[in-house]
Order: sequence, then C-alpha cells, then structure tokens
Amino acid sequence: MARIKMLSIGRIGDPEAKARMDKYFDITEVEVCPEAEVRKLIGEYEGVIVPYTSEMLISRAVIDAAPKLRLIASSYGGTRQNIEDIYALERGITVVHTGASRARPMAEYTLGMVLSSLLRLHEYHHDMVSGEAWPRFKYPRTRILSGRRVAVVGLGRIGSAIVDIMKPFASEVLVVSNHLTEEKAAELGVRKVELNTAFAEADIIILSGGNTASTFHMIGAPQFALMRDQALFVNIARGKMVDEKALAAAAATGRNFFALDVFETEPLPADSPLRSCPNMLLTPHRANNSIEFEERWSCLADEFEAFATGKVPESALTIERARLMSES
Repeated sequence: MARIKMLSIGRIGDPEAKARMDKYFDITEVEVCPEAEVRKLIGEYEGVIVPYTSEMLISRAVIDAAPKLRLIASSYGGTRQNIEDIYALERGITVVHTGASRARPMAEYTLGMVLSSLLRLHEYHHDMVSGEAWPRFKYPRTRILSGRRVAVVGLGRIGSAIVDIMKPFASEVLVVSNHLTEEKAAELGVRKVELNTAFAEADIIILSGGNTASTFHMIGAPQFALMRDQALFVNIARGKMVDEKALAAAAATGRNFFALDVFETEPLPADSPLRSCPNMLLTPHRANNSIEFEERWSCLADEFEAFATGKVPESALTIERARLMSES
C-alpha cells in the first residue's frame, strides 16, 4: 500500500505518535509559515497537518492549490480559526481535529475554577502573599460543591466532560443544548432546560459552547439578573459569547461570583473593570494548558490510521458539526 504524502506545518511533538503515522504517511515537516508560503508548498500533497495560528492558514486559495488534497488535520483542537473547513468539506476533503485530547483537561480546569471560587482559595492565597499576614476571618463562610445544582451550557466534547466530572458532586445537572433530546438527557441523567431556566435555577452555571455568529452575546444582563444570590457563573468557552459590560455590571453588585478564563478582548486590557470586580476569579485563557493536551498527537495518529485503512475517523467533521464549532 502506497503511503499518503503528508505536509506537516510545524514539527510533530511526539516521536511515538509520529512513528505510528509513518506507517501510512510519508510526512514532510516544515516550520510554521504564512498562508502564502503554504500555498506554494502544498501542490503535490494529499494531506496537511495544521497548527494553531491566529491568521487564516488553510484558505480556499490553499485548498484550490492542492488538487490531490484528501485530508486536513488540525493539531491544536478546533478548525474554524484557521481552516476553511466548510469549503474543504464541500470539496469532499476529510477534516479531523484533536478535540478529544482537550475534554478531560478542560473539565478538570473548570472543576478547579469552581472549587476555588466556592472556597475562595485564590483570594486567601492572594491576601497572604500580598501583605495580609493572617486573613483567616476576612471572608464570610464559604460553600462546597456537593449538593449544589449545576448547569452546563453547551454539550459538545468539553461540555460532556464537564457534565461527567460534575455529576458525582451535584444534586442535579441541568443542560442547555439545542441538540440534546429528552431521551438522551434521561440516558445521561441530566435535565434539559432553556438558557434562562439554567440561570434562574442553578447554583453554578458553566458556559462551554461554541462561539459562532448565533451565540454572540447569548448571555447578558437578562440572564445575570436571573441568577440566584451567591450563584457562580463560569466561562471556559469564548468571551464573545458573553456581553462583558453586562457581566462587569453584574459582578460590581457583589451579589454573585464569577470565574472567567476567556474574554471579549484578549489579552484582557490592563484597565478592564473585570480586574477590580469583587467576587471574581480571572485566568489568562489557560484551561487547555495541561501536559495531557499533548496527547493530541496520539489522537491524530488514531485518526490517521482510521483514514488510511478506509474507516471514518472519529473526529471527522460534517458541515453541520463544523458550523457549531468556535470560529475563533
């Protein structure tokens, strides 16, 4: 069986995974380069491995310049930020990604944000290293996660992993998802609800869905007004899904708690009011920073083997699924 000619933009970081890929693919690794350079390189290749870049890399022009292209693989997670994935799918090209490597790490990061917010661990630490010798009685009684109602907004890979990690703690898990049926909700042991119901009923609301044109500012002042006293809102999805001005106004009242890993503008501006809001935990878009994320190369090796042996890769996108993924 002839090996498939593959261009890897960037180095493959796992020698063991690369050895598995080499069984089926003749891989040429090049340094990360801009779209114009990729267009010059890609002509004879049947596949391409795409790293994260902030600019479009696999454009329509690149795809048109590669008449033999059959496989596009994102090594980072999603595809929409730098691959014209829908155009590729319309051309009959298989598009895969490494989202499976992100789900558990991001779920555990989310759990960490929830626990630190409820127990105020980050605030105690900050006080003790910034001059307060013993802030033992500075804050009122904290809360634990056990027995609280948790709502998860978005039920993709990451949302599903968050549901799994929260179920042993929560009294009930609510899910907001346009694609969850009542039958599947019963099978998962969750309750399907509308967005406003989640904000009105849950003690902890976690946003994990995809950033698309239809989800821009899906959460704003009406939802924050519905939150129960002392409820916690967590965003590990995308900042543009939340009206940040409304969030800052809600946080400034001190009625609720907020934990944010993502923001409308990144890096978060130095003068952002979020930096001085009470009851706020901020982290710099690092929910996918665990070393286990590097299992992405093993994920790609699995997908490549499936593709090369005539099977459908587990992460292979459809046009419908691609449209639900975050655009940035």
